[in-house]
Amino acid sequence: MDKRIKRGLTILFAMVLVSQLFTVNYVKVKAHGTTEKEITEKMLKTKIPKDYKINPDTQGSTRKGDYNKFFLEDELQTVSIKVDENNLNYLFQNADMKPTVMTDSVTIGDQTVRYTGLKTKGNYTLEHTVIDNVKSDRFSFTVNFGKYIKKDKYGEKQDFFGCDKISFNNFFFDRTMMREFFSWKLLSEMGVPTPQYGLAKLYINDNYYGIYFMIEAMDKSIMQQYKNVKGSELSDYLTKPEGTRFVYDNAFDQYIKKDGTIDLSSMLKKNSKGIYKASGALKEQKALWEDDEETLQDVAGMLPTVLSWEKKLTQLSNGLDFSGNKIDVNSDKYLELLEQVIDVDEFLRYFAAHSFLVQLDDMFVIDRNFGLYVDQSGKSTLIPWDYDLSFGCYYPSTAEATANFDLDQMYKDAEWEFGQKKEYDFTYADYPLFHVIYQNSSLMDKYHQYMKECAKIASLGGTTSTGKTYEPGWFYSYIDKMQDILKKAASEELAENVMYLNGQSQPKHLKASLPNLAKIIAMRSVGVALQADKKEASVCTYGCNLEPLGNAAWGESATEGELAVVDEKSGIYAIAEYEGSWSNRSPSLISQEVTEDVRAQIQKAVGVSEAADIKIYSFRDTSVPKGSYELHIPVDTAMGTEGVSVFNYEDGSPEKLDIEKTEDNVLVCKTDSVRYVVVAKGASAVTSSAQMWIGIAAGAVFIILIGALAVVNKRKQKKK
Repeated sequence: MDKRIKRGLTILFAMVLVSQLFTVNYVKVKAHGTTEKEITEKMLKTKIPKDYKINPDTQGSTRKGDYNKFFLEDELQTVSIKVDENNLNYLFQNADMKPTVMTDSVTIGDQTVRYTGLKTKGNYTLEHTVIDNVKSDRFSFTVNFGKYIKKDKYGEKQDFFGCDKISFNNFFFDRTMMREFFSWKLLSEMGVPTPQYGLAKLYINDNYYGIYFMIEAMDKSIMQQYKNVKGSELSDYLTKPEGTRFVYDNAFDQYIKKDGTIDLSSMLKKNSKGIYKASGALKEQKALWEDDEETLQDVAGMLPTVLSWEKKLTQLSNGLDFSGNKIDVNSDKYLELLEQVIDVDEFLRYFAAHSFLVQLDDMFVIDRNFGLYVDQSGKSTLIPWDYDLSFGCYYPSTAEATANFDLDQMYKDAEWEFGQKKEYDFTYADYPLFHVIYQNSSLMDKYHQYMKECAKIASLGGTTSTGKTYEPGWFYSYIDKMQDILKKAASEELAENVMYLNGQSQPKHLKASLPNLAKIIAMRSVGVALQADKKEASVCTYGCNLEPLGNAAWGESATEGELAVVDEKSGIYAIAEYEGSWSNRSPSLISQEVTEDVRAQIQKAVGVSEAADIKIYSFRDTSVPKGSYELHIPVDTAMGTEGVSVFNYEDGSPEKLDIEKTEDNVLVCKTDSVRYVVVAKGASAVTSSAQMWIGIAAGAVFIILIGALAVVNKRKQKKK
């Protein structure tokens, strides 16, 4: 046989053999779970001891929020789940079906509840955990404390100090492990009804599953605390709608009775087992109950009210009153009618915070990821949900686009498909929930005011409309406080069947992402403040990369024009004009440490005796502006703005700056240098440059007067 043919056949055989080896290895790759044995339902542990009684010590008041204390803000909670191995493996092997299995116990902190339900959760993230991460069982979970311990058998439904369900999210998209935390914190501080939330270390059967985001499930308990009422006072309509924009279908007009209510008796009937079934036009509205039979049973009695609400909402969105007549959308009458349909102030706060967070995996893009509550009178409240892709990590995905994202935009305007840019012809008129606000000028003014309050809370400091005052760099201080705790917990060895998902390598990614998270929070705050104040400048995000945050990308930064740069620690930002050139870099405000010697020197130079009465900041700009900086300096509550002076310290001498204006807690000055910026109370240093020139002029006048007097005296002496 020819040597070349032999060599070819040898190579071909080797390739086939390698292929077979890879195929065998692939087939042998263990699916999800800690065993290769298939677990069936018949093998599950489902029996609860006959003598089991609910522990009264772990029951509580939902309205009073007895369970709130278990959601920690500045520490990691410890959560331990004990579950039969067959139950656990059945859950993992069928994770995509979201089955519920019974646990032996769930311990949160030092409190234990027995025989709870445990299920997997999620949509996209669950699918890709199942398919793309076959070696990892790090799913997201929900614990249902009363799934098996119900009122009809035990006299009351089992809960956890008043909480029915808690979810544990696996940070599939969030390498920072704090992005979602800050989203909920902002929403909560803005007065939006939010679930309780925190961070936790999760153990299952004593095996470490890593850090999870711990959050109260979407449930009536959220509304009980928000409205401070008993559960019986709430309606049954609380859903996470999907696939609907709440545009009323006129097909229902034929079922409207004389009193304006809707009669669904012909389309909503109970079968022989007492189960509601929807038919006709109502069946097409299944998104109103999350396309789920169990939820339909819960909300069936509220559907006539909900459809009447939807009709009124659609009418107002179309500029009509409830009788179908034209109405001025900027009139008092419009606002009066709108208050009957939505909690107007709550809607404004929700959309303001939502827009600030640039979370576009939302109702305007995918028709989901929010909760809706409609009360018995037909008035609605929005409840936020799913913020694991906030701060631009779904879209627009780069720092500069995120920081400067339009205040009024909560949708995609374009995206790339197959290398081609696809433009969207978007209109809010298709989304009545926001359009009823968007078309009214006074409501939009308040919406912009609330967006600026978001910036105060997150980074810039100041007092909001609730009367609460926030310190500059508040969110940064949380990162500073939590990062070592998180890094330590993320460094601990995980169980053999668990890995951090979606390409994460922890704590490596945590260390890289947290500084960038701190930067984008401050940069977005300035971007919002500039737009709310109608300033032309845009934020330069040089030095901030969203890619380490997860599901985002590196982006270029501006080098010319009127640009703002911000220090994430202090919330101080500067606006200046930059001239782009091949040699000019993008600007950024980089804070630097001030040595004790320099600090003492500056304190003495400005004439301040007490260290508490002086703040010294040292910055470096990576570019050179054409002129001076407009410096915005947030001042903390300890310093205040009363009797405060600002200095530029350079070349060994302080220059007092003119404070052009004071807005809330922010001092605005012009300066030629940011090398050392000094904020001092009760300073006795030299005057500002303007005052210095006045002093020089006054001195010159004095010298001239002295000279003139001397001349007069000489003339008098000659006359004598």
